[in-house]
Amino acid sequence: MASTVTASTATITISENIVLNGVSYGNSIDKSFDSQGEVIQRIMSLATSFTDIFHTSTVDGRGQVVADDWCYFRITNLDDTNFVNLRLYNGTDSQFFKLEAGESFFLMSPDIDVTAAGTIFNNFADITQIAARADTAACDVEVLMITE
Repeated sequence: MASTVTASTATITISENIVLNGVSYGNSIDKSFDSQGEVIQRIMSLATSFTDIFHTSTVDGRGQVVADDWCYFRITNLDDTNFVNLRLYNGTDSQFFKLEAGESFFLMSPDIDVTAAGTIFNNFADITQIAARADTAACDVEVLMITE
């Protein structure tokens, strides 16, 4: 059976705007990714222990995406009070981010380098897992993942 899904261009728009003393600051930037054909979007509840959001692999599957097909990942904390701990793991090291209530985090590449000491760059490695946990009480998050 042939697929009837037609890949299309994903356009990501980043926009900032602030007016101080009558002067506007900010910008709007578009980034386009051609031939994108898969989307994962969901709202999920996070407990106070880490919950897998997805893994990268060499094949698509339930809860996993192909790292080489990565286009865009966004997670938004939908809670109005509590923050979320986001963990990016590259198979060796983890990197953590704090998402306050209402904040979003996004990546347009699966490549990260994490160093435990100092500021020396080693090598980029693909993220192999993204997980998150609510800090104080359960939080809802929205996840959007776009791949080829």
